[in-house]
Order: sequence, then C-alpha cells, then structure tokens
Amino acid sequence: MSENGGALLQVEEVAKSFGGVQALRSGSFELSRGEIIAIVGANGAGKSTLIKIVAGVYRPDSGRMLVRGEPVAPRDHNVGHMRHLGIEVVYQDLAIVPNMNAPYNLFLGRIPKRFGIFVDENAMRRKTREILEDLKVTTVQSLREPISAMSGGQQQSVAIGRAIAWGREIVILDEPTAALGPTETGEVERLMHEIRDRGTAVILISHNLEQVFRLADRILVVHHGLTTPAFPRSGVTSEQLVRAITLGEQVA
Repeated sequence: MSENGGALLQVEEVAKSFGGVQALRSGSFELSRGEIIAIVGANGAGKSTLIKIVAGVYRPDSGRMLVRGEPVAPRDHNVGHMRHLGIEVVYQDLAIVPNMNAPYNLFLGRIPKRFGIFVDENAMRRKTREILEDLKVTTVQSLREPISAMSGGQQQSVAIGRAIAWGREIVILDEPTAALGPTETGEVERLMHEIRDRGTAVILISHNLEQVFRLADRILVVHHGLTTPAFPRSGVTSEQLVRAITLGEQVA
C-alpha cells in the first residue's frame, strides 16, 4: 500500500535546473488510478520540465517520485524504467515515423520477430487492430499505408493506442489536440474518457482551458516553477484559473 493510502503516482517537491536557470523550483502532485489531472501554466512556467521528470527524461536535482508507493531510486530515474513502471508519453509531435505504417509505429522499439530473425508483420497488424478496436477507434481503416497518409486525428489515435498498449498505468498527453480540428478533437477527447474509464490515469497538458474544464477531474497550476495544490475542476471558475496561471494567485 502506498504511503498516502492509494495514490498511483506521488511527485514530491521535485526541482530541476539547467546551468544557472532553475526551470522547476518545486513540483508536487498526486495521481490516482482512473483520474485525469490537467497541468496548466504559461509558457516557460515549468510544465514541460515537470512532465519530463515524471517520464524519466530528466532526473530531478532534488525531491522524489513514488509509483504505487515505491520510491524511484535516482539510478533508476530514466525513460526505460518509467516505461517499465507503466508510464508512457504522447508528445505534441507524436514521435512517429511518417513513412512507416500504423503497426510499425505502434511497435517502435518492440518489433516482434519470428524465429528470432523475421519481422512478424501479421502479429503486429493483429495487435494494432485489436488495440484500436478495444479503444473503439473506427476511423483507421488501412494498416498498410504510411501513417503520413492519415489525418492528424488518426495519427493521434495510433499514438494514444501505442501508449495504452505499452503503458496502461499512466499516460501523459502533451497538447494532444493542438493541431486538430473540432471533429478530430472530439474523437481524441473521447479516447481520453475511454482510457480513463479503463482505469488508466491521464496527465493532460493543455493550453485549451475549455478542454481542461471538459476533461479534467483535478487541475494543477505551474507558475514560475512552482506548483499549486491540485484542486477539483468544479472548485474553480475560468476567471480564477486564468488569474492563477498569469498571476500565481491561489485558488481557494
């Protein structure tokens, strides 16, 4: 059992500097299974540094992280170990290979082999179709065409499917609908509800405050490298949230 009685993820006063610049002064929050927490803040506030610490891209200079109540040792604070713990990230650029099809993108770094030599493309297509059907994604029809031929929303669906396939515990979504139109945005937001309902916890980074109010269970503000205590979405107005983001005002 975790030290706080059940949090899936605990981030406690993590800080990170680059040279003489302190990108994150102190970041803290907790995340429960099946919860969507939105992290908001102005450009340069420290949001990206915070999520990259959670993802294992950066090792914090101080503070600590616990996953399912177990502290992450500094020597283990890396992307590979975080993935092993069930934390996956869908970055804004999706980290896809445009000339590869959906199955190859879904299995990047995890290509299955037959007899230890031949790529098992049938297994990849079968697993990809299974994941997309499980997420009720019906817009992706061909699994053989390059992913660059797909729409932005279809590419995002594949990227989220990849995170679910290999993460399942915690998925971090960095501005997942920034370049999408209204219809595709609606499909991606449906996917977020779908994975939350499956018990996967979601960390959403978004500048779209209307989206934050539609999706988030709780909201965390980062201002000048400091995080506020996370508060329920229902406990704040849009005006209060804007003031917290721009002025650092506390939300009662």
